[in-house]
Amino acid sequence: MVLMGGKGPRRMRCAVWYGGRDIRLEEREIPGLGPEEVLIEVACCGVCGTDIHIVEGKFPLFRPPRIIGHEYSGTVVSVGEKVRRVKAGDRVVAEPGMVCGRCTFCRSGRENLCSNRQLHQGAFAEYTVMPEHLVYPVPDSVSLEVASLTEPLACCLHAIDLARIPSGAVVLVLGGGAIGLLLTQLALRSGASRVLVSELQPHRRELADRFGALAIDPREEDLREASSRETEGLGPEVTFEAIGDPAQVEEAISLTRKGGKVIIVGVADPEAEMRIRPYQLFAKELTLLGSYMRPYTYPRALAWLSQLDLEPLVKTQFELKDTLLAIDSLKRGQGVKILVRPR
Repeated sequence: MVLMGGKGPRRMRCAVWYGGRDIRLEEREIPGLGPEEVLIEVACCGVCGTDIHIVEGKFPLFRPPRIIGHEYSGTVVSVGEKVRRVKAGDRVVAEPGMVCGRCTFCRSGRENLCSNRQLHQGAFAEYTVMPEHLVYPVPDSVSLEVASLTEPLACCLHAIDLARIPSGAVVLVLGGGAIGLLLTQLALRSGASRVLVSELQPHRRELADRFGALAIDPREEDLREASSRETEGLGPEVTFEAIGDPAQVEEAISLTRKGGKVIIVGVADPEAEMRIRPYQLFAKELTLLGSYMRPYTYPRALAWLSQLDLEPLVKTQFELKDTLLAIDSLKRGQGVKILVRPR
């Protein structure tokens, strides 16, 4: 790593996405640091289901070439002259996008739906630069590996907010990946008396059990029978779809009890379609909601990091040169939250 006369790094290695499955390890100049910006040395960056969609050409917001990766933690290397909230040496996380604060949605308190969102360069890289107001210190008691879960945890908190889980409710989570297991722990601390998790991978079902849920292998046990047994035949009051599979949304609508809620948290292929029978929604008075991103939940997510059992989620790690392998590993269902370590 080349240094600028002791003032900080000048060049960095990064994994650059050129479209499709073309991800190249390159050395680039580190972007210049503005007066209100922070230079962060990336400790680890989580692989998200969105990254799978990106390399499959199914995520319209990104255009190559681009450094991707948005679930990261790191250490401040240097700050701009007007930065006051953080300093060199601080361990931090950062929100990956900036809202305009002026559009109809921002002014109505729904910044996650901002019409003019700016997306910053990602963190499958040794360094990244972010505006100060998007950077948050990490609590001393939390490892940087666990801190990299802040972004998905913030998204899950928004889903929990939308669900408004009734006290004593039975909750069904379809999918036991990182999002599903985070939702499981949050639901059990937000009013649910019982959480059922449907998941194919044995190691993820073991974690669901460890976290206090009833884990179900849908290949071995009929999910309708299991949910009926646990709810006196009524079905779950809240169902979270945490896979991004249209067929699972259809199943959620079918399984959820009358008057219940179905929350779509998983990121589906933007072109995917599903079949809905309007009569089901009508006769059961179901609420079907999408949960998009993380409005105002980052500070709460940071507070939750030390209250949840998160270390088991971040055991699988890859080097920066193996970023594509890390993405493929997540697609195959290996690990839970797969991390890329740039250094």
